[in-house]
This record gives sequence, structure tokens and C-alpha cells, in this order.
Amino acid sequence: DGGNGYSRSLRLQASGPPLTTLPPNKSTNVRSVLEYVPYFRDKIFAVHVERPLVDSEELVDALLDLDALQEIGVRPVLIVEGTDASALYEHTRVCEMRSALVEAPLKGGQLVRERVREILGRHQIPVVASGRSGSFDPESVRMAFSLGASKYIALLNDHKVPSRDGRPIAAILESEVAGLEGEVTHRELLDQAAEACRTGIPRVHLLDGKMRGVLVEELFSEEGVGTMVHTDSYREIRPLKEEDIPELLSMIARSVVDSKLVNRNYEDIAARMDDYYVLTLDDSIVGCVAVYPYPKHRSAELGCLYIKHRHEGRGYGRALCEFAKRKAEEMG
Repeated sequence: DGGNGYSRSLRLQASGPPLTTLPPNKSTNVRSVLEYVPYFRDKIFAVHVERPLVDSEELVDALLDLDALQEIGVRPVLIVEGTDASALYEHTRVCEMRSALVEAPLKGGQLVRERVREILGRHQIPVVASGRSGSFDPESVRMAFSLGASKYIALLNDHKVPSRDGRPIAAILESEVAGLEGEVTHRELLDQAAEACRTGIPRVHLLDGKMRGVLVEELFSEEGVGTMVHTDSYREIRPLKEEDIPELLSMIARSVVDSKLVNRNYEDIAARMDDYYVLTLDDSIVGCVAVYPYPKHRSAELGCLYIKHRHEGRGYGRALCEFAKRKAEEMG
């Protein structure tokens, strides 16, 4: 506590500037953090804050995390709902962030957007008011697109992260939002996020702004803790590459030791590499399956089915089985 009421969380250090803050009682996977650092470098993240969050204690964690993200090369833009950004700007100053206030709201038009661009260019975080209500007002979305933002992050009040049939929606393609069935909460926010994607923003995140460490948990893990609406290939099943083999071997090692999977070495997999497929989230391998064909018998065998433990229970094993079935059908 620096005497100003703000308590800084423990930070991960890697022989250099702080990578990120850690939420209380949680441990962020250091390997995951390091994998994402080069991917995030020089990317612009537009972070929209709902007005009721501005003076909340939880927002301080998010600001400190944004400060750490800037240290690793992310270029954040802070947008606050309403017409006045001065209160949010004062919080960034207390948190010792390299920030600058944009005096006019975004509804001021092109001159205000140019001012935001100027502040970004001098390696500061612009703090600007949208001039409107809501998390996806046209001015905020237009500015994010014009800056080439790779992410639009909505920090929401009152736990408004969407769910389906009582389970969180971790990620969904923009094109799938309209046809989403079941009991869906906060559908309007999902629709607005999908519309933001259609303007040209690749990924939109809906996050609970009252959750401590929410930015870390969302951005530095494959699953996240909010809802991501996306236009790119966040999740895919693809053929195994030779450079994937060490990762596959380390992934399945525990099940091999437990005699749940057949023991395989590098040469075994390399010899039949065309039979193997991996499931990836954000290009990180989280599961695998093999389809061994027996053409003379018009049949195929499913093998080496595995999902990393922290990704179990999300339907990925079922997805790999369905994929294997389709592959077998394609082979006759």
C-alpha cells in the first residue's frame, strides 16, 4: 500500500519489466504468459469501461494489468462510458501509468480520433470518454477499427458475461451468434459484440469488470474467463506437423505412464505423421487424435485420443471423435 489506498498485487518478474499482476489466490501459468507476450507485442487493445466501474476497487487491478501490458509492448486505449474521462484519468495517474487525457469525447469526431492516435504514437495510453452510453456505441467501435485494434475489450458491471444453458460461453464465432440456441443470457451484448466483429475488429471480449485479475485470466490463457466473440480461427483441428511431435509426446506422457495410452516415441509418430491430428486454441495444442486406416478392410481405428487435463469437460474430446469419424468416412 503506497499510502493512497491502492494495493499493488504480486507481479511476475522475468529478468526485466513486470509481465502482469496476479489476482489473489490464483496462479497464472508462466509458460502461457511467455507464449502470449510476442503475440501481443505492438497490438492495440481498445478497453471500454462501463461508468459504474470507474470508482470501483476492482478497476485498480485492471489498470495495473494494463500498465503491465504496456510494459510488454501492448498499446492500450482506455475508453470510458459517458462524456467525462477525467475521473478515470486521475485513477491512471495514481497507478503511475503513462497516460494522457483526451479532453473531448469521441463523439467530437475525426479531430478527437486524431488526438487519440497522436497520444498512442508517443507511447502513452489515451484516456477518452465515448460521449455515449453503452459498451458498444458507434464512436468507440469506429475508433477501435480505425486504429486497427486487434481486440475490443468491454469491462462490464453487474456480472453481465453471457452464458448458455447455465454454462459460460468461452468463445463463439461471430457468424454463430445469431443462430445460438438454448437459454442464452445477455444476448443483446453478444449481438453487439458480433456486430463489432463485422466492422473489422477480429476479437471482442466481454468481461466481468468486478472480477479481480480478469484481464490476466482472459488474455493469458487459452480458455479465458469471459466471452470472446471472434472472426478468426481461434479453435481448429489440423494435421500434425513434425515440430509438434515433442509437444504431443509431453502432453500424452501422463496417460502413457498410467497405461491408458500406448507408449509412443518420436520415431513412431514421425513414421505415421499423416495419421495424427491436433486440436489447437490460439495455436496452442490442447488435444490430439489419430486415425489409422485399414483400406483392405474398409475400416479405420481411432487412437491416441487425449485432451489436456485443464481443458477437460468442454466437449473437445467429442469434437475430436466427430472429426475422426468424418475422416474415416472420407477414406471410405
